[in-house]
Amino acid sequence: MALALNIILLCHISVNENTLNTLFYIEEWLVQLIETELFNLTIGVSKKQGAVVLVVLLLVVGSLTLALRNPAGMEGIRVAVYNDTGVLQSSATALLNMFLWMNADADYVNSTEIQQGVLDGYDIVVFPGGPASDFFSSLGVTGGLAVLDFVEGGGSYFGICGGSVLGTNYYLRLFNGYTVGAVNGSGIKIIQLIVNGNSTGPDLSSEPSTYGVLYWSSGYFYSSNATYMSTVIPITLYPQNNEPSMMVCRYGAGTVFLSYPHPEYEEDSERDGTDYFDYYDDPDSEWGLLMKVSLWLVEASK
Repeated sequence: MALALNIILLCHISVNENTLNTLFYIEEWLVQLIETELFNLTIGVSKKQGAVVLVVLLLVVGSLTLALRNPAGMEGIRVAVYNDTGVLQSSATALLNMFLWMNADADYVNSTEIQQGVLDGYDIVVFPGGPASDFFSSLGVTGGLAVLDFVEGGGSYFGICGGSVLGTNYYLRLFNGYTVGAVNGSGIKIIQLIVNGNSTGPDLSSEPSTYGVLYWSSGYFYSSNATYMSTVIPITLYPQNNEPSMMVCRYGAGTVFLSYPHPEYEEDSERDGTDYFDYYDDPDSEWGLLMKVSLWLVEASK
């Protein structure tokens, strides 16, 4: 029984977001042990005592994994994930599952619904990966103005890859600047990004110094207006040039988050709902970081 107490104590001390997959494996291992005599032989206790210890361990580890799957934080926050012509479906799927994991009320919206004013019922609008030109074309003038009015009036914009490009001066002009890339050459790979632990926006002081993030010929965000750029808050930076790969800024009464890389994918987990890029070995999860960013977006817009 002392072994069980030691393992329980270890779980309470060391558990964090990036240990989720390890806890999944522990759960599976414990279930397998329950079905065999191996546990009794390993720790030298009776079958009855072994069963009691296993049940206790399984309950503890299960409760920890459940807490990590469904953290407190974004209850009552309404998130609209854009899903229409040109959207990279795996990105939209991962983003929807990520916001559901955050306990937000999240669902898909299309360009017609945006044109008809559906964003009035949401706090955050999310544009996934995909060609920004397709998004812009589908939204049309009416949809584009609806997004601008939504953010200017106190809503939040969350753009990934093509969705981030849509928010720049190339299209919607939520960010008074452009994207420049690709920083680390062409292609798809996992690269390390530096976390801005001194952020004056979202509190990132407890985050790791770096994250491994999916890079897809990704660029950085740049404005020739130095005064304006000084108001932009980097979330992560490329080690190659110290330029922002993820950033937040303000637009009117609202807030904007842009990420050229793809932090929405969980390469070592199925919880993002897609097997895209699961062949990459990346134990990091950026979902906790993105929840901090999302909470800040909403709170800073009030």
